[in-house]
Amino acid sequence: MEGQSPSINLNYQGKNMGKLTTDRKFVYSSVIPVAIIIVLIGFLPIFYSFNLSLTDFSLIVRSTKYIGFTNYINLFTDSRYLHALIFTIVFALAATGIELMVGFILAYVLADKSVPSRYSSIIRTLMMIPFIAAPVAVSYIYKSLIYDPNSGYLNYFLRLLHLPQFIIFEGKVNAIIAVLVMEVILRTPFITLILYAGISSVPDSILEASEIDGANVMQRISKVVIPFIRPVLVVAFIFRYMDAIKMFDEIYVLTKGGPGYITENVSLFASAQSFEFFHTAYSAASTFIFFIVVMIITNVFLKVGKFGID
Repeated sequence: MEGQSPSINLNYQGKNMGKLTTDRKFVYSSVIPVAIIIVLIGFLPIFYSFNLSLTDFSLIVRSTKYIGFTNYINLFTDSRYLHALIFTIVFALAATGIELMVGFILAYVLADKSVPSRYSSIIRTLMMIPFIAAPVAVSYIYKSLIYDPNSGYLNYFLRLLHLPQFIIFEGKVNAIIAVLVMEVILRTPFITLILYAGISSVPDSILEASEIDGANVMQRISKVVIPFIRPVLVVAFIFRYMDAIKMFDEIYVLTKGGPGYITENVSLFASAQSFEFFHTAYSAASTFIFFIVVMIITNVFLKVGKFGID
């Protein structure tokens, strides 16, 4: 019996190795198609866009030639593009910051044990409405029913209160405020639902222990809740920020980048260059620069949040 045990072990190991090889083949056969799809959908358009940005391609000119980085040099001296780039980054940061603060307050209230569960569930269900409504339709509602200077509800109530009228295209600030308010109201529920899930996962024992130690509400939030859900906060901020910087529908419907190009972001700039002025290669260069900027900002946020990157 002792002489047979090594052969039995070898046979057992051989069967395990064969099983591992089969499992590895199954994993590769499952992952490779997905990787190919990601490359075709994600990376090839980026490579094509970069190659296009090195030419003078236009929709109305047949001849195309390589001009190197001329489009990039012109973009860095284009005041309109620089304004669109700065506006996109700052506006998205402001909108996401406000949504994060308001969403955290709402999520904390909804997760409070003193709030009846049936009321909390009703409110959370109502918060799903913005996910169902199309951004274009909501933007038209704000434009015609709320911000319209003659028939909008906003100016109607301002007149009742004998307050100055809000004209969306008056001055440089009104249009930005109008877009910002609409964006915050429309997108805050997304942040709220994510943070609600995070706050609900905080163990009751930790909160009860902090309360026994004499911590007030602000101390429990700053010392217990926020550190515990920090990864959730970082993920929610990045997801929402990535969505805000590529916003197109809402601004196009509400202001079309006006007055002038005060509210024009990179998406509207690229669309105008490509489909109004037919500078397709110039538009491609603008989006590629923006892509690099977004990658840098995302990496900075991840490092600051110490989530996923050391």
